[in-house]
Amino acid sequence: MTRKPASETSTQDAVSRRDRLVARRTRRIRIIVAVVVVAIAGAVAVAAYALNDNDPRAHAVAPNPKSTRYGVEGTLVSPNAAKAPAPRRLDHAHPLRLWIGGDSLAGSFGPALGDRVGATGIVQTVIDYRVSSGLWSNDLRNWYQRATDQMASADPEAVVFMIGANDTPVVNQVDANRDGVPDWEAEYRIKVARMMDVLVGPKHRSVFWLGPPTIGSMQSMDAGAKAIGVVMREEAAKRAPSVVYIDTYKLFSTPDGTYSPRILDETGKEIVARIGDGVHFSADGAQYLARAVFSLVDARWQLSKQADLTEPIGWTLASGSGEAVPGFSSAPRSRYPRNRTTATTDPSVSSTVAEPTTAATAAPTTVAPTTSPPTVPQTTAPKVTVPPTTVHVTPTT
Repeated sequence: MTRKPASETSTQDAVSRRDRLVARRTRRIRIIVAVVVVAIAGAVAVAAYALNDNDPRAHAVAPNPKSTRYGVEGTLVSPNAAKAPAPRRLDHAHPLRLWIGGDSLAGSFGPALGDRVGATGIVQTVIDYRVSSGLWSNDLRNWYQRATDQMASADPEAVVFMIGANDTPVVNQVDANRDGVPDWEAEYRIKVARMMDVLVGPKHRSVFWLGPPTIGSMQSMDAGAKAIGVVMREEAAKRAPSVVYIDTYKLFSTPDGTYSPRILDETGKEIVARIGDGVHFSADGAQYLARAVFSLVDARWQLSKQADLTEPIGWTLASGSGEAVPGFSSAPRSRYPRNRTTATTDPSVSSTVAEPTTAATAAPTTVAPTTSPPTVPQTTAPKVTVPPTTVHVTPTT
């Protein structure tokens, strides 16, 4: 019997082992590639779903409450508020009546919020804003009188109000009577208190009050925004739980508490939140704030649990509103058409049927704002220094 040389057998065994190793590596690589492809396909599908402008579900879903931006505990919503029962049951035929008002910042984020709550099919929203308006001066709009009229005619159950950016130049350290309180603060506090009281009203409406965000155009205006926010926070605390103060300044500040056009959103993603004027929101900034406010309204009224996604409701503009807002190429329009069964009959509300587009999705511009400068008197006194706030006032039951 003939036997093969040992050297030849060893060589063949080595070749066989190498072939098996190569085969195993090839199988592992194929498995890894398959897993990566599936993951990418899933991510693309999710992204495509979220970007589908025609699907109300993409806009009705509440953002993840866990956040690096939404408060010290990672959320704007307190556990008690999230568990509290809604004031009443909502459905498409009996929607929540929501009123959103304020200055030009409300004119950009308000439509984004209106689309988001409208996608649930159980919220009817009226948006009422005026570019360059504020509480200090009544030249462009007397907000106290306006709110009095709107609360009577629209009779909202919930209110979102944003104001203060145009009031920042009044902040100074002048103390004529030497009582230790700057003159602007005493007078402004009265205006804030009266406005909050008329919004809450005898029916004890849920009021979500937003102060001015960080401002990048002038350091004195940014300091003024911070000081005004302190007054608003304190007055809101006196009226809790009816009034919930949302710290917009903190939501749009950097980790060190300063202004930047680029910030991290609630998921940790960097976004360009402001346009070139250092004041107004970009489309992404408006949507970011809309998601934050939606989380609070949702917790209070349980919108996501009761939603009717088959019939979204378009928001409407109050008369005197509808100006183009800096940062957006056209006047805002609802994403969804008005619903005949829930449209308001208030004559002060615009009857124009909205087209399925919104300023919140328009491309931001970088041109300087067209708003006129504040009409409040300027002073040369040194600016007031107020420590930055670090804690949100969250809704309670």
